[in-house]
Amino acid sequence: MGVHRKGRRGNKDRCTGKAWRKKASGKARTIGHDRGKIPTSAEFSREYLTYIKDVKQNRSARRTRQALKHFSLLFGNKKLSEITPEDSDTYKRRRFNEGAKPATVNRELAVIKHLFNLASKWHKFFGDNPVSRSGALEVQNLVERILTPEEEHRLLEASPKYLQDIILIALNTGMHQAEILSLKWEWIDLENNLINLPQTNTKSKKTRKIPINPVVRRILLECKIRSGGSEFVFPSPKGLGSHLTWLKRSFKTACKKAGIEKLRFHDLRHTTATKLVESGIPLHAVTKLLGHSSVKVTERYSRPETSIQEAVQILANFTQNRSHEKTNLL
Repeated sequence: MGVHRKGRRGNKDRCTGKAWRKKASGKARTIGHDRGKIPTSAEFSREYLTYIKDVKQNRSARRTRQALKHFSLLFGNKKLSEITPEDSDTYKRRRFNEGAKPATVNRELAVIKHLFNLASKWHKFFGDNPVSRSGALEVQNLVERILTPEEEHRLLEASPKYLQDIILIALNTGMHQAEILSLKWEWIDLENNLINLPQTNTKSKKTRKIPINPVVRRILLECKIRSGGSEFVFPSPKGLGSHLTWLKRSFKTACKKAGIEKLRFHDLRHTTATKLVESGIPLHAVTKLLGHSSVKVTERYSRPETSIQEAVQILANFTQNRSHEKTNLL
């Protein structure tokens, strides 16, 4: 019985795939498009990568290249019109079985989905997006860490000078790692103590002004001396007019040396936001500094349990006061 059902389902899947390809090619003919001109997945992936160079940050572009590399390895010889929802599910299963994390697979599927949308917009693909029907893998949300003052001290002690500077800027501005690493001197106004991030360099794609405090100012002045005339605050040791692009290895090494477990660089941003909120800084001010789209997003960086504990303590105080009053009456 089990074998029989599996065979029937396989036939159905094959029929579905054929129907999908027939539908896609049918739409192409209806529009009068020569199906022979539809590019293969590998061909259009190269066009897509050229396109994103001007619209994505370096880290995002690197992830996109990685996603399309895996996609092309599986389906590079297929025309876009020949890719089916079944292929999308195959890609998802294959990447997961290779050890890719669910969040990574979901990001890669999002890239491939956008690739098909762009191909459709440029009239190089016709039909429904085959990735649209592929559900995302379930992701277990990581618990966001807050760096304690003692851990912060150990982490800085365990880090080389350039990493210390980057960590301190992160803790004193709440900036994303990519925003810090790609900083250019032309965006830094030391006269008015402001970092002016252009929309091309922010995750939100909106310009953002970040005040420079004394800690960050000292670091920037030191970096200016060491930069050797580079346009970047943190130039790559490889030269070629580029900046540092990746800290994962050095940050992991520093954490291990400091005896700190399960800490991501992004947790430094969470630490900054938590410090500000718990110090009484209004949420709207923290939202503006971090570049969040709304105060609602910033609320997740605060720790509501603190205010709840305070509220419960106030209730305890009331109870204790009432008990004292009752005792005095006796």
